[in-house]
Amino acid sequence: MKFVRPAFRTLTLASICLGALALAACSNATGGALRRDTNGNLVPTLEERDPAGTLYANTLAKADGGDCSSETLNTLTCFAYRGHGYEGAQTSLGQCLLREKKDEVGLLWLKRAADAGWPDAQKALAHIYLEGKIAKQDNVEAAAWNTLYVRNPSLLSLGVRPEGNITEELRALLTADERSAADRRVSAWAPSYWQPSDKLSAETAATCRVRMKSKGPDMDAVNSLLKSNNAGDGY
Repeated sequence: MKFVRPAFRTLTLASICLGALALAACSNATGGALRRDTNGNLVPTLEERDPAGTLYANTLAKADGGDCSSETLNTLTCFAYRGHGYEGAQTSLGQCLLREKKDEVGLLWLKRAADAGWPDAQKALAHIYLEGKIAKQDNVEAAAWNTLYVRNPSLLSLGVRPEGNITEELRALLTADERSAADRRVSAWAPSYWQPSDKLSAETAATCRVRMKSKGPDMDAVNSLLKSNNAGDGY
């Protein structure tokens, strides 16, 4: 019988590595291939590094893409109720509610975000008051929100050029008195930050809590095993 040198250690290491890699692949929520850094080490996914931030960004992306399902609305509401710092969720929630023909509450959420200085909400309000479909047409209100939008420091600091369509329309519509009234509102404006005075239902409040998944592989251990196996078993 031909003698075969035992390779138990090598096989064991290989099995452990393959098992760990399989677990890692399963934990990749995007289903994409696992990445490695320049040293060949496995790199955690963005969701693994920041699950809460990923949920927030994904929910806003869904809403901006037109997904205003009850699940999306509940998660947006959950984030929006966190107050200052979540004006993006407040804006997306307001716009979703307007799509669902819930004009009063949708407008309320947009105003909360706009009052805090969120540029997308300010731009949306300028459109709304200029068109006069969702709220009563008001040139002064439209001009005030549009001016706050085009002068918004968060846009200017990023080098983002504000849209100028409304500015051109208002320039042709505003009377001298309306322009002066809008300027006075802009001069008197200061950011204010909404904070909830009521509590969400337990069901809605749970939608933006990140549920811990089953623990995946220890990346350091996996990378160590891979390096050890690649270096040889020493026999």
